[in-house]
Amino acid sequence: MNPLIRSLEKLAKRYWSAEAEVVQTFFKRQRNKGSHIRWLKAQAFKEYSAIKPLLRALMKLRPYMDKEVDRHHYEELSEKLADETKHARLIMDLLEEMSGKKITPKALLWLPEDKRLAKIRARYSKTYAGLLHGSENPTTKEIRRRDEELERAAITLTEGGGGALYQVCRKIDGGKVERKIAAVFNEIYLDEMKHKNAGARALQRLIKNRKDYERAARIIRSVSGQRLRMRNEQFGFPLSESKVRKMEVKLARRLPHVQT
Repeated sequence: MNPLIRSLEKLAKRYWSAEAEVVQTFFKRQRNKGSHIRWLKAQAFKEYSAIKPLLRALMKLRPYMDKEVDRHHYEELSEKLADETKHARLIMDLLEEMSGKKITPKALLWLPEDKRLAKIRARYSKTYAGLLHGSENPTTKEIRRRDEELERAAITLTEGGGGALYQVCRKIDGGKVERKIAAVFNEIYLDEMKHKNAGARALQRLIKNRKDYERAARIIRSVSGQRLRMRNEQFGFPLSESKVRKMEVKLARRLPHVQT
């Protein structure tokens, strides 16, 4: 693999470890059902909100498949739609079981730091911000544009925090509630791992020089830094503001060493 790509992966993994620390810190203390319901509603929103924009994108791109739109890319979007729908269903079913109430999309939570994450992603790609959050309604022309491939690939590398949330949650132990959470997130984790190298594969083709590398690194740091704040808010701020700030400074201080 290109050493520049390995370096970008190392950079992303540092942020993934930070996200994992947030979730691990939350689970170090015994939590009541209400605490779990809150963060699960926020996670369900993240899964559910992608369904409509993915459907819209697939409809808009269908006439261009095997013309201007590669069939492999179209298949990836289709698979993502299936995964997001399944994951939203799994978490919403779990919420209904835990709360004893019918869970509708209106009951889900879009938290402030996640809204800020959508805005940061939109700086680099309105299309991907829309597909991940439903926060934008990109036109067919916007979806088909080819001049932001590097930006989209860098965002893809950060997506899901490398599965850090799923990796932690699938291993939690405790009472009946915790075991049910672990079962659901183990299923999601197995789905997510099928696509874990998509960002790196795309960057392998797109990073041609140091300028490209530094552009991708800036995007990864910007998006991943906000992901850390999003995850900390989602779990009720298990890490203090000063701790998060110190982590951000340390993570963004320098790029991993690159041997070329």
